[in-house]
Order: sequence, then C-alpha cells, then structure tokens
Amino acid sequence: MRLLLIAAALQVGAFTPSGDGRPPSRLRAEDKPKDPIVSAAGWPRVKALLDRLPVFTVANEQGQPLQYEADGKPLALLYADVDAAKSELKSAKEEHPSLGLDIVPMGLGEAFQLHRTGAAVLIPSQDSMEAAGAPKGASPLGQELPLFACMEMAVQGEDGKPVLPLFLDRAEAQQAVEDAMAADDGDAKLEIVGLSLHKALEQLVSQESSAFSFVPPASSLAHIQSYLENSGGVGVNTSPPS
Repeated sequence: MRLLLIAAALQVGAFTPSGDGRPPSRLRAEDKPKDPIVSAAGWPRVKALLDRLPVFTVANEQGQPLQYEADGKPLALLYADVDAAKSELKSAKEEHPSLGLDIVPMGLGEAFQLHRTGAAVLIPSQDSMEAAGAPKGASPLGQELPLFACMEMAVQGEDGKPVLPLFLDRAEAQQAVEDAMAADDGDAKLEIVGLSLHKALEQLVSQESSAFSFVPPASSLAHIQSYLENSGGVGVNTSPPS
C-alpha cells in the first residue's frame, strides 16, 4: 500500500506525535534505545566507510525530507537506487508542485542509523533486491538492503593492504569479477554471493580493522557529481526547524 504523503510535515524533526505539547525534536539515533550494531565499538569506523555511499531522499529547497505515513507513523524514505528516488520525485512534484522538491543525498551510514531507529525506511534497488533472491516484482519496501561480494577477490585499500569489496549493484560486482578473471588469465570461476547489509554489519562492527570497502553504484556517483556541480553541495537538513 502506498504511503501517504504528509505535506505539512516537511522537517525531518517532525516525528513527535501531535497534541502532546512538545516541539519537534531533531531526529537522532541516540534518542532511541541502544542498538547492537550502531552502539558497537566498531560502528564509528564502519559508519565512516558506509557514509561514502550515497542514498537519496525527496526533499524541499532547504534539504528537509518529505515524510510519509505508515501505520500512523511518519517516516522518511531513503533510496539506495537514485533512479527510484527520481521516480518518487516525479510523483511528488506532480502532487505538490509548489514545494520546490528535489532529491538530495546523504551517507548510507547515517541513513542506516535512522533506519534502525524506525525514523526512516531504507529502500533497496529493485534489481539488486531481485538479484539477491526476492521474487520478481516484489515491493522493495520492508526488504533488506543487499550487498554482493566475491570472497576470493580483493582490491588494494587506501593503506595498500588488500580489502574485500562489497558492492551494492550485482551487475557491477559481476563486471569486477570478470575483469579480475581476465587480468589473472586463469581458469578459476569466481562466485558472487549475496548478503544483507544488516548481517554484514553485525560481523564488520565486531572486527578490529576494516579489511573491506563499500563500492557505490556508478549511477549514484554520476548523480552526485552532477548534483555537486549544480547545487553547491546542499545535503539533507537534519536540524530542527527554527
């Protein structure tokens, strides 16, 4: 069922139930009970790497995300697929042409924190979700964000040490594997495995070092480059309204 747009609740802090006398509060992960992933000692290190991957939300000119209602609760929608965000933007503009809407990026680490608090929904791409085993045509709402990796393939990290690349896009993971096989000039067949972001992070935050890297989709990087050139780099506004 399509979530209902709350046109009057643009500010990301407007998650306080109406009528209780409290002002809208800033949406923060620390306002919720401790989470086993985001409260782990290794989370800041992992989050810094995750934040290099952009996700996208529909927002107004001040970078304040639109909110939607599900089961009486307002939520922000955060898209891993920039094309899905563009599609949502088109629909929102048609319904609310005066709001000055656009899609703006935020880091996946921050998005994951908001998702874990229940303040936002993190939405995977349709293609990647189906590549990870979901039925064709299934709704991405409520689905885990998938990652793709080849456990036999490593790339050089920033410190020169080998790291395992984790891809958000299945096709790009496959291309990287094919390139690696061609460069190696061997006969070995490298297998790509799918895993959920949630399960991967449970393992990664428990490690003492970052022997992995996250690879953003090429389409996301292309949009970010265009966005920065044309907008001056305005991001999602998570401050409470003045």
